[in-house]
Amino acid sequence: MEEIYSWQINARLVVLCGCHSGTGEIRAEGVMGLTRAFLAAGARSVLATLWQISDEATLYFMKRFYRHLVSGRTASASLQQTIRDTIADKDKYSHPYYWGAFILVGDDVTLT
Repeated sequence: MEEIYSWQINARLVVLCGCHSGTGEIRAEGVMGLTRAFLAAGARSVLATLWQISDEATLYFMKRFYRHLVSGRTASASLQQTIRDTIADKDKYSHPYYWGAFILVGDDVTLT
């Protein structure tokens, strides 16, 4: 993770779909994690997960998130609408365990 701090990233949005990507270690200087590392390296916004969810559930969620994002919505609006869609679908992923893992940290960006 320390290597990421030395990078110079010019990205509006970094998406981390790995297990526990938004969590970090508690140290004297505060919470350190992949999310903070990417923000420090220059990313304007990071979408991460707070706990591990299945690959199948992640794929289900991310397909919907990207559909909203490429339509011109902001990252926060895309995340919010994806959560609403997922709840409304009333299938196995409508439980908060699946959609509640995703967090957006940083600026509210668009792709354009």
